[in-house]
Amino acid sequence: MDLNLDDFADAVTARASQWNSAGVRWELHRGPPRNKSAAWIVCTTTDRQAQLIVWTSGEAELDLAQISTATVFSTHYEMSTAADLTACLDDLTRRLTSTPSGT
Repeated sequence: MDLNLDDFADAVTARASQWNSAGVRWELHRGPPRNKSAAWIVCTTTDRQAQLIVWTSGEAELDLAQISTATVFSTHYEMSTAADLTACLDDLTRRLTSTPSGT
């Protein structure tokens, strides 16, 4: 999948009210144009920090730290459809808003 980073930005922005209501602070960033450009979001809650990086190739990496336990979870995604992008953001949302045992 050639992931359009504008589509990623739109999908992230569409979740803004949901994340804000759940106490998730987030920032969207874009890297410089390259052969394999990237965009990422950095999210913070009272006990979690996460960074989700997506590349135009459809690859994505999620690193999520559980602050109270100093535990870091890493997940790799291979997205080939728009539904995969939605599922990736759903997973991020679940991990940020679940109880600590649900990360």
